[in-house]
Amino acid sequence: MHYKQKMLASVVMSALALGATPALAAAAEGGGLIPDRGADSFQAQGEVQAAIQRDLGLSPEQAKKQQALQAKAIELDEALQSSLGEAYAGSSYDAATGRLVVMVSDAKKADQAKASGAEVRQVKHSKTRLDAIKDELDVSAGKAKGSSAMGRQPHGPRQSGAAGMTSWYVDTARNVVAVTVQKGQAKAAARKLARFGDAVTIAESDLAPTPAAAYMDGGDMINGASCSAGFNVRNPSTGRGYLITAGHCVGAGSTLRGQGGFIFGPVLERFFPSYDDAIARNDSGGYFIQGPWVDTNPSNGGVITTRGYTDAPVGTTVCKSGVTTRWTCGWITAKNETVTMDGTNTVYGLTRHSACVEKGDSGGANVSWTGTYAAEGVSSGASLIWDGTRYRCLSAIGQTNVSWYFPIADSMAYYGPRYGVSMWP
Repeated sequence: MHYKQKMLASVVMSALALGATPALAAAAEGGGLIPDRGADSFQAQGEVQAAIQRDLGLSPEQAKKQQALQAKAIELDEALQSSLGEAYAGSSYDAATGRLVVMVSDAKKADQAKASGAEVRQVKHSKTRLDAIKDELDVSAGKAKGSSAMGRQPHGPRQSGAAGMTSWYVDTARNVVAVTVQKGQAKAAARKLARFGDAVTIAESDLAPTPAAAYMDGGDMINGASCSAGFNVRNPSTGRGYLITAGHCVGAGSTLRGQGGFIFGPVLERFFPSYDDAIARNDSGGYFIQGPWVDTNPSNGGVITTRGYTDAPVGTTVCKSGVTTRWTCGWITAKNETVTMDGTNTVYGLTRHSACVEKGDSGGANVSWTGTYAAEGVSSGASLIWDGTRYRCLSAIGQTNVSWYFPIADSMAYYGPRYGVSMWP
C-alpha cells in the first residue's frame, strides 16, 4: 500500500487496496489523475534487498552482480529460442558461472549457440518429443486436446492413467519428463510410463501440492485476506483498470473486495482447474487507484514498480508478494509443470520455484529480478507441511520450498486480446 507525499500524506494510494477518498481517486478512474510514484520507495528497496540476501544467501555485492547477469541471460534466452528453432531443447541459468546454459538437440546448431555466449549442452531428446509426452500426460489428467493458455477449452474428467501422479514437467537440464507420484505409487507409474523409455523419470513424494489459499499494489489482501492481489492491468483505450489474480481464489461473476471489505468489482472470468488465473474489473468508482506497483510488505509496506512482464528461464531469481509470508525470494526450478492440487484439480503450465508460499499468498504477484522488476506470474500453490498450528512452507523445517505460480505471459495471451488490456509500461 502506498502513501502520497506532502499534502496527500494521509491518503492511501494502494492499487487494489483500501485507497484514496472517492473525490480524489475519481479523477484517476478516467486516467486524468494518476499518482506520480517516481522511483521505488526507500522502504521497498530495503525490504527487497533484505529478502534477497536472506532467502538467496547473497551479499550486497553478489546481489548486484547477479541482477546484471540474469538480465543478460533472460534476453539471450529469448533470442536463442527464435534463432535455434527446433534445435532449442530448453535452457537454465547457472548462478555460479553467471551464464545461460542452453540445451541443443541438433549438433549442427551447437556452434551457433556457443557463438552467442551461452554454455551449450547437446541432448538426446528434442523439445518436441518431450513436450509431446507431457501433452499426452496432460490429456490423461483431463486437458482437452489442443487447449492452450490462449485457446482455452473446458476441462474433462481425469483418466485412470493419471492415478497416483501429482505433477510432471519437462526437465530441460536432465532432458526428461520428470513425473512425481504419491508415495508407494512409483512401480505402478513405471508400468504405465514404460513406453516412453528413458525420456521419463519418476520420483515419489508424500507432500501433496495444495492451492495456497485459506479459501490490491500486488500482494495486498483481497477477499478478507483469503488470497492476495496479483497484477494491475488496464485497457489503454478506455482507461479502465483490471486485476489479474489466481482463479482458485474467486468465482466467475462474484464480487472481489479489497482491504476493509470495500468492493473492487466483478470477476469477469476465472479458470481453475486447467489454468489458474482470473480477471476482475475495477468498478469501484475511483475508490481504488491502480498502477504498476507491488507491495514488498503487504498490505501496508513499501512498493516497487514493475515494467512489463517476462517469462524467465530456470535458474533465475524470482520474488513473490503475498499477504501471509510477505516478500520472499527463490529460484525458478521448473517451467510448464502440470500439477494436481489436493489430488483433485489439475493445473497446466505452472512455473515451479523455491520462494516460500503459504495459504493466503495465492494470487499474489511474482516478479523477475534483474535490476528492474517485471511481472512473472500469480501464486498458485505449494507443497506445505503441518507444524502443529498451521500449514507452513518447507523452509520452516529446513527444506527447499516447492511452490508454483501461473505465468502472466499466459494470462496476457488470453486476457489481453479479450479485454484489450496490457501491463503498465
